[in-house]
Amino acid sequence: MTDSTVKNASMIAEDTLIEMKCTACGHIDNVPDWIIGEFAEEYRMSGKHGEVEIECPVCDGPRRRIK
Repeated sequence: MTDSTVKNASMIAEDTLIEMKCTACGHIDNVPDWIIGEFAEEYRMSGKHGEVEIECPVCDGPRRRIK
């Protein structure tokens, strides 16, 4: 690696992960907070209210944030 590559790599922010659980199958996974933010913005723009749900990669059920 070159010096500039090392400097650029050190400037990349790490994702904050949010633990989410599928309400259908119970699968637990970590989701980057920026993805949840994207869905929250879509919810806001479409007039939806409530908690953001993301599709489960195992069963396609809704995943919700673990509190």
